[in-house]
Amino acid sequence: LGMFLVSVGILGIVAAWNLPMGKVSEMGPGFMPKILSAMLIGFGALIGASGVKTEGEFLGGWAWGPAGVVTGAVVLFGIVIELLGLALTSAMVIIVATFAAPDQRWRQALPFAVTLALFCVVVFHLGLGLPLKVWPF
Repeated sequence: LGMFLVSVGILGIVAAWNLPMGKVSEMGPGFMPKILSAMLIGFGALIGASGVKTEGEFLGGWAWGPAGVVTGAVVLFGIVIELLGLALTSAMVIIVATFAAPDQRWRQALPFAVTLALFCVVVFHLGLGLPLKVWPF
């Protein structure tokens, strides 16, 4: 985790490299990205150092199958959001991501998918006013 945070922090600083920093009283567009990226690097270094000092069990390898299923669900969301609308796409992503856990049951996933779809519509469409289609029609 520490190395990941350091990597994301470095990527953030590289991405904001050409943006002017400004001053604390007159912040430029690069101020917050660079400060937050530096904080990420610092926290990542602390977490990495504590991980090196602490002894524990070996965690094992990556679970590539479940990680691929969850990543695929997120990619699917990006592909079909315009076609199916927010409600159906949100529910579909939960149902697809259910395949990542072999012990998950459809009876548990369906109510969660419906609840999350309703939550997304309330927060993003009604609450924030984002111009997203709710339904495909």
